[in-house]
Amino acid sequence: MKIPIQLPRSLLVIALSCMMVNSALANDAPAAASAKPKAAAASGPSDDDLSKALLNKINKGSGDIVIRTSDLPAGKPPTQVKPEAKAEAKPKEAKEAKAAAKPVEIELTEVIQWSYMDGPGGPENWGNLSKENLACMKGKNQSPININVDRAVKAQMTPLEFLYRPSPLSIVDNGYTVMVNYGEGSNVIAEGRQYRLVEFHFHKPSEEAINGERTDMVAHLVHQHHDGDLLEVSILMTTKPPATTRRYLWGNEEVKGNALIQTLWNHVPLVKGKVETPGVTIDVNQLLPANRGYFTYMGSLSTPPCTENVLRYVMKTPIYVSEEQVKNFDRIYPMNARPLQPKGDRIVKESTSK
Repeated sequence: MKIPIQLPRSLLVIALSCMMVNSALANDAPAAASAKPKAAAASGPSDDDLSKALLNKINKGSGDIVIRTSDLPAGKPPTQVKPEAKAEAKPKEAKEAKAAAKPVEIELTEVIQWSYMDGPGGPENWGNLSKENLACMKGKNQSPININVDRAVKAQMTPLEFLYRPSPLSIVDNGYTVMVNYGEGSNVIAEGRQYRLVEFHFHKPSEEAINGERTDMVAHLVHQHHDGDLLEVSILMTTKPPATTRRYLWGNEEVKGNALIQTLWNHVPLVKGKVETPGVTIDVNQLLPANRGYFTYMGSLSTPPCTENVLRYVMKTPIYVSEEQVKNFDRIYPMNARPLQPKGDRIVKESTSK
């Protein structure tokens, strides 16, 4: 049954006017409101459909205007206004769009350098600073160690054969020690194998301890076999005058410092990290003690990455250096020695030959 809808012309005109005002207000609504998704419209004719039907009736003549449901367009399914569909972006473009939309967050991570002092970069944390340094924390054959003379195995071993020759001086303060890069052609022969001298550097106090005592300083001579194996010779340095010092009625014989050490200190660069080549020739033989007896054990590098399987030799007899020479190094590096490491079940041998 069709139910006719009858409206007086005056009311119809008012209705039309209201609809036109509402339409104008809707057009002036803020853009933000139009950007939001609208709720789903109810089924049936929209306001726009009613307006068109009223206008058609008005145009047809006078008298009361009757609007029947048959005058309205057929019902349309509910229409839901959806947010604007975004064009599907390609994977690369999608990543770029996402990066542009989201502020870039830069994570500032402090890079902690290893050091000899207590703290985040100290010896106890070397293994945590980088995965390359894990041996510093988990290694079982670390250096330096305390050498208990009574527990060392006395053995007749082949003496070290030092085949050193002079080299142009190349010296650098690398931020951890004073290091000398040595020229080609200088080698040491140990147990029939030849190792080339690569560089030598210094620690204060000595890293190795003999019966729990460390000397004033130590020089580490780093050698490498052609297959990559490393060998280090440790030369202990002390300010105690040699026992062979002659005594006279007017006093003791004057004992001077080590000539090579003095040459090195004279040419230490003013800028850390800068290599100086002053045109001076040096001879590392001046660091060797007269007594060539030694202790030996398997250890590691004593600085990160603490690489193991390093053949270590510690000369039993220290060389003499003056107090002033030690003080000069102290002015650069007051302390740059790693703490003693557990010996574990390693064997330490002591040569019986001199």
